[in-house]
Amino acid sequence: MSLLLYGIVTENALPADFDVSLLLIHADGLTAVTACCEQADPDVESVLAFGNVVERIHQRTTIIPIRYGSLLPDEAAVVELMAEKASHYRRLLADLEGCEEMGIRLPMAAPEPEPLAAQKPSSGYEYLLARKRKYSAAEQAEKEAAALDLALTGLYRKRCGEAGLFAGQHMYLVSYLVHRTQLDAFRAKVDELFNDETQKVIISGPWPPYNFAG
Repeated sequence: MSLLLYGIVTENALPADFDVSLLLIHADGLTAVTACCEQADPDVESVLAFGNVVERIHQRTTIIPIRYGSLLPDEAAVVELMAEKASHYRRLLADLEGCEEMGIRLPMAAPEPEPLAAQKPSSGYEYLLARKRKYSAAEQAEKEAAALDLALTGLYRKRCGEAGLFAGQHMYLVSYLVHRTQLDAFRAKVDELFNDETQKVIISGPWPPYNFAG
C-alpha cells in the first residue's frame, strides 16, 4: 500500500486527531500529511476530495500543498524525502506563512492556425512572420500581466504566470501570493482595475498556494 502525499506542515501544527483517515509522519521538525492509497485515480471526485483535505489543512495552518498524485512507497520513503528537502521545506513554509493564492486569468487571442501547406518558410522573412504570429498573443498577454503587476505593487509577495487552455479558452494565468492582512486591499484593487464588465478576466481564490509550492 502506497502513501498519497497531501503536503508538508511544521511539526505539531496539526493535532494527532485532526483526521483519523490521515497518517501524520514526523521528521526533521516537519510533518508530512499522507493517507494510505493503492493508486491515485485521476477522476474528478478523487481530485476534489484531495483538494478539500488540503483546503482544511490550509485553513488551520501553513501548508506546502503537493499536487494530486504524488505517491511514495512507504513511511521510510516519506521520511527520506523530508530529510533530503528539510531546509527547502522550512524556507517555503516561512515564505508561505499566512498567505493565500489569488489567480487572475487574462484572455488571449487564439493562436493563428498553421498554413494548410505545412511547408518550410521559403525565406527568412516568412520564417520571422510565422514566429511573430505564433508568439504575439502570448507576448501581448505578458505585457498586460506586467502592467497588472505594477498596478498591484505592494499588495503581493510573489507572482508567477503561464499561458494555457482553461475551460477551452486561451488564457494567461497570473497567480499572486497574498498575505491575509492584504487580501481585502488586493481584492479591492483588482475590482477597481476590472470594473468594466466588457473585460473578460476571471478572478479566483483565495486558494492554498499550489503555484508557489515548488
